[in-house]
Amino acid sequence: MAWPSIAQPTYTTGGETYLPQIRTEFEGGYVQSRPRCTRATRRWSLVWANMTEADYQSLESAFIADMGTTFSWTEPRTSTAYTVRYCEDSLKWSHSNLGHRAVTVGLETI
Repeated sequence: MAWPSIAQPTYTTGGETYLPQIRTEFEGGYVQSRPRCTRATRRWSLVWANMTEADYQSLESAFIADMGTTFSWTEPRTSTAYTVRYCEDSLKWSHSNLGHRAVTVGLETI
């Protein structure tokens, strides 16, 4: 599976490195913590402010076909290839202009 050939996300795209921890607070004000897992997960929030309807249809088709599986995606700023999955169960959109949509989708490494 591969990411569809659509326009790159806009400049508002962001991400995070996620490494959850287990924290235990004690009555004396002390906190003990440790990593919950052994590796970090990278997450991206891809945002298009003005995606064409054709690109949206391609993205929606890929979203429906690839949900629950992994696929190849190249981070647009660094050109680094990752194996990712959708991290949310929805593809969020709203109409921005005639024939265009504002779209948000989340990806995460496996």
